[in-house]
Amino acid sequence: MKKTITIFVVVAMTCLLTWKFVQSDSHEQPASDMDESQVIVAEYKWNDDTHQISLADLNAAIAELPVYRQQNYKSRVDKAEYLEELIEERLKILRAADEGFDKLPEHLKKLDDYTHQLMVEKLTEMEVDAKVIYTTDDLMAHYQGNLGEYIEDEKVRATCITLDDEDLANETLDAIKAGKDIVEMAKEIFEAGKFAANGPGSSDPEDPGNTYFFTKSASARWTEFIEAVFAQEVGEMTDAVFEVDVNDETFYLIFRKEEHQPERQKEFDEVKSDIERTVERSKKRERINEWVAEISEKGKLKTYAENIPTPPQPEEAETEESEQ
Repeated sequence: MKKTITIFVVVAMTCLLTWKFVQSDSHEQPASDMDESQVIVAEYKWNDDTHQISLADLNAAIAELPVYRQQNYKSRVDKAEYLEELIEERLKILRAADEGFDKLPEHLKKLDDYTHQLMVEKLTEMEVDAKVIYTTDDLMAHYQGNLGEYIEDEKVRATCITLDDEDLANETLDAIKAGKDIVEMAKEIFEAGKFAANGPGSSDPEDPGNTYFFTKSASARWTEFIEAVFAQEVGEMTDAVFEVDVNDETFYLIFRKEEHQPERQKEFDEVKSDIERTVERSKKRERINEWVAEISEKGKLKTYAENIPTPPQPEEAETEESEQ
C-alpha cells in the first residue's frame, strides 16, 4: 500500500497533475437539444498537455460496460462517481506511456496478434457468415434424411411411495390393499415427514408420490425400479413391497404405473430450431473449406512436409544427451 501511495505522490508532484470538474454557469439545456460532445465534465493536464472528457465521452465509456454494470450508472451522482474511475484509468495510461510501456516489444506483439484476430473475424463474417444461405426446404431435407435422430424415447409415469422403514412399508401396502388410494397415502406419509428423501416420487412437495414422466435411462442408480415400472401395465400396482439397494442404503417402494407414452417420431416444427443449428454449422464448414481452397489457390500455396525433420525417439534423445 505504501509503495502505491508513493507512486501516485511522485506522479502528482513531478507531472504537475491537476484535474477538475467543470460546471457550466449557464442554464441547463433540455436533454434533447444538448450537444454532449460540447459539454465538458472534466479536464486535466499531463506534461503540459490539456486533456478533456466530454459528457459524450463519459456516456460512451459507460455504454461499453457490461449491461449489469451499466445499470449502476443511471443517475447524475452515479455518473459522477464513474467519471472519477474513468479519469483514474486515463491517468494510469498516461503514466504508463511515460515509462515507455506502450512501446514494449511484448506488448506490441500482443497488439498485433489481437489486431490480426479481429481482422480474421471480420473477414470470416464477410466470407462465411454472410454467404451461408439455407432455406426451409434444406431444413426439411435434413429432417427427412435423419428421422432416426429425432425420436422421442418412450416414457412412463408412476405414483411411488419411497420409505426407508420396512415395517412402515408393509403397513402402508396393507392399508392400500384394504382400499386406501395410493395417491392419498403418499400425501399423508409425506405430510408426516416419513417419505424417504431423494427417492422416486419425493421431489415435489405439492404432489408427493408423482414421479412425472421418465425414460429407461433416467437414472443408473434406480435401474431396478425403472425396469419394474416399464414392465407393469398401466394401473397395475406392486403386490409386495419392492426392496432396492441404492448407494449402500435400502429403500422400500410401493408404486403404481399411471401412464405410458410410447416412442414417437418428433414433428418437424418441434425440432426445427435444432435442425437449423445443425444445418447452419454444416453449411459454414462447407463454406470455410471452399474459402480456404480459394485463398490457397490465389496464394499459389505449396507445402513441403518432407522437409520437416522427424523428432528423435526417446532412446535416441537420451543417447545424444549422454554423448554431449
